[in-house]
Amino acid sequence: MRSAPRESFPAHDMTKKPSSFSLASYGQIALPLAIADLPIVIYLTPFFGGDIGVNIQVLAWILLGARLADVLIDPCIGILSDRSVNAPIGRRKLFILLGIPVKMLGIYMIMFAEPGVSWAYVLLWIVVFYLGLTMITIPYGALGAELSNDYLQRTRITGWRALFTFAGILIATIAPILTGGGAGTPEGLTPVMQGLGLWSLIAFPVSAFLIGFFVPEPPVRDSGTGVDWFKGLKVAASNGAFMRILGATVVGRIGAAINAAATVWFFLFAMGLGPASGLPVIVYLLTAVLGVPIWVIVGDRISKHRAMCFASMSSVVTFGALIFAPKGDLFLSCFIMALAGLGGSAAATLGQSIAADVLDLDELRSRQSRAGLLLAFWAMGGKLADAVGGFLALMILASFGFSPQTMANAPDAVWGLTLTYIVMPWPFYFLSILLLWNFPITRERQARIRRLVERRALRIQAAMPSPAQ
Repeated sequence: MRSAPRESFPAHDMTKKPSSFSLASYGQIALPLAIADLPIVIYLTPFFGGDIGVNIQVLAWILLGARLADVLIDPCIGILSDRSVNAPIGRRKLFILLGIPVKMLGIYMIMFAEPGVSWAYVLLWIVVFYLGLTMITIPYGALGAELSNDYLQRTRITGWRALFTFAGILIATIAPILTGGGAGTPEGLTPVMQGLGLWSLIAFPVSAFLIGFFVPEPPVRDSGTGVDWFKGLKVAASNGAFMRILGATVVGRIGAAINAAATVWFFLFAMGLGPASGLPVIVYLLTAVLGVPIWVIVGDRISKHRAMCFASMSSVVTFGALIFAPKGDLFLSCFIMALAGLGGSAAATLGQSIAADVLDLDELRSRQSRAGLLLAFWAMGGKLADAVGGFLALMILASFGFSPQTMANAPDAVWGLTLTYIVMPWPFYFLSILLLWNFPITRERQARIRRLVERRALRIQAAMPSPAQ
């Protein structure tokens, strides 16, 4: 029989509207996460493929192996987070705080790597980097899902997180201006990577303090039915809404990973923007930050899933316009990326909010709060998608004969880069839209689910003997 969780921190009332300060304290860790993670998403392949000199086919296998290893770790972190109910600081915050030093070690070893390091070095420290990321993000996502039961408040929570995320991404994208260097410059990406690494290493301890002391701890609700892990997997698999959002996430992120792996190289080699090749990316991320409050409002008005579909379609159309942009046209490139960026923040703003609604349905059916486990499967799907997408992008580029270590790529290689960046993600985006279009959990259904969950919790509480008995 499971022991009752120890309440070292006052239990948070999930029916109350969280304060802006507590939400800011919750969301702010997304800032150093983004500062550290954007180089991995956008700069890792040009940094190791260019500055460090790793062959891109070898790099493709390294990144695939590191991501697959990370996928296997996800459910373990999720289960441990769900079961650590007696942690004095809270079961979610415990793993976040443990993950921060692991993440910091990975940041240092990756972002301060020297030319000539072996493939084993790259593989080892990318695995450590991803381990720290997993230890933080899975319980972090579960904590956000548990801070409120309300359909609209959950979008507010994820909106704060997305705002800090895109602020961090913006800082990371303007890093070449602040640090010197960048794609297409004589210094390369080394100053950028080291500058971003230093900033994130300074910011993470501050984030740990704010999370630890100013974010309320949600109560641990458990009906006591003791659904075992394998039965729980069957419950999750029978949850049609969960499988649909998982499928939409996986296929959508495969497309996004293909796109991200080629971003810097596309503007450097295909568009011929030289040292200005990072500017369209900065513009994209700036408009993405501006788009966060827009998608919070639109998601409330027309439903979260329809808003995500609309945003994805608009981004596909605007990205496609880059095919017709003349080479060297910096203004048009920035204008197109600004339009695409407005839709780019929708998935980060609304996707996690939809996931929180799906967790309610799982809690109703499984009779347990298993946010950590299900978000671990969510993360597994996303990371598998990142691995597959990045691997496909690098292998396709290699098959066209593209090399990031020379500006003298053949026209076929540059055309292959354009196809990889713009066209290859389309089938994955369209399939993701189809999966989301008629998503079954609306605002009204989510409210009914929460009423049933809360009603059952009250009945169980009423049936339990009082301490005096």
